[in-house]
Amino acid sequence: MFVLFLAGTIIPASASGIEASREISAEKVYAGGNFTVTVHILTDQYIEALTLDENLPEEWTVSRTENDGATFQSTETFKESTLEWIWVESLQAGGEKTVVYRVTVPSVIEPGNFTISGNVSAYSVSAIPIAGASEIIATYSPPKADFSASPVSGTVPLKVQFRDLSTGNPDSWKWDFDGNGSIDSLDKNPVWTYETTGTYTVTLRAINTTYGNDSKTKTGYITVTEKTASSGGSSGGSGGGGGGGSPESSRNVELKEISNEQIFKGTHACYTFKGDTNEIITIEFDPKKNFGKTTAIVEMLKNTSTIVKEPAPGTVYKNLNIWVGNSGFSSSENLENARISFRVNRTWLSENGIGESAIILYRYSDNTWNALPTSLKGEDENYFYFTAETPGFSPFAIADPENTQLLEITPARDGGNNLVGAEEASGKKREGTPASEEEKEYVSGIGILFAATGVLTSYSVLKKRR
Repeated sequence: MFVLFLAGTIIPASASGIEASREISAEKVYAGGNFTVTVHILTDQYIEALTLDENLPEEWTVSRTENDGATFQSTETFKESTLEWIWVESLQAGGEKTVVYRVTVPSVIEPGNFTISGNVSAYSVSAIPIAGASEIIATYSPPKADFSASPVSGTVPLKVQFRDLSTGNPDSWKWDFDGNGSIDSLDKNPVWTYETTGTYTVTLRAINTTYGNDSKTKTGYITVTEKTASSGGSSGGSGGGGGGGSPESSRNVELKEISNEQIFKGTHACYTFKGDTNEIITIEFDPKKNFGKTTAIVEMLKNTSTIVKEPAPGTVYKNLNIWVGNSGFSSSENLENARISFRVNRTWLSENGIGESAIILYRYSDNTWNALPTSLKGEDENYFYFTAETPGFSPFAIADPENTQLLEITPARDGGNNLVGAEEASGKKREGTPASEEEKEYVSGIGILFAATGVLTSYSVLKKRR
């Protein structure tokens, strides 16, 4: 009997009817982050003074979520990283207890693998280790990229100071200042000068070689304009690529759409526009020189351009400006075979009683409106599509010239250079259009002349008869 009693006191606790297991909500935690620990305790016999002890790495803090009836011992009694739960009441066979606590990892920590250890015990039952999860990896989170810039707008050349605002301890940086996908700087806080006008998208990629990387893109973040307005109304002169500004009053611009292309000699250039209210579809030409990145701007206007002296002739569908490159870019020395594709709404044509074959694209240059060779290319249920050849880029107007064409009244003469009767004496330019006062006076004079001639002729005949 003595031997049996002695054996009962030294039997391993796992064989004494108590089982315990641990669950950890995450395998990896970032510095400053947290995770949850759950401990399940089961017994198949009657026990008293059940106790749970947990040991955590130093400076990891705990907030208790579920004690399940246990008394939690103050950490002041033990070392700070030791946690202890004690159940005063006894636990019957088949009983179960669950403890849940939340652990927060220090924000400054040496990354690595850490262990949570612990055991359960009871009156007359030796401590047994808790099975289940015990390892957790602590590391730093990947960087979160962010940045600022000053100034974000101005005239060319625009010098901009960029500043990294990323979190997560990045150790390298990659900047793209013009949205073309190429890396422009590897500095943390670089300075960049924009040499051409335009609107630029900026991207920063913040990298930590150990913990990962992140990117931040700000679309249309930097706006660069011309220092002084350029006329753009003439196609003469020489010029480079880049991006020209616009002298148009901003109050008169209904829509502004910008497109950038790389321009090289021998490669056909084509700018495509997709704005819902932009009636220009493409601008094309064959460059004679290399210009590199060049900007094209289309401005759909509310009224006649503020930089022209008079409205375009006829009934105008749309007034607009087209600028390509810097001032003087659209020179015969720089490009050839330029053409503009545009569209006209079918409803507008119908409401104004205009046939699609009458549409003309006008260009303003040398202080006058010039009709461009315009061709109808196609149609769909909403629009008719046209292409016009142009020698350059400046203000334009899509119009129907038919509504303002004047019918010249020129007296017809016979072989003997004598005046003969004609429909021009009716005093009208064209059907439904009244003649001007000058034309009416001219026609009246012709009537008087015809009347006088008739009187003289009658008098001569009567005299001969006598």
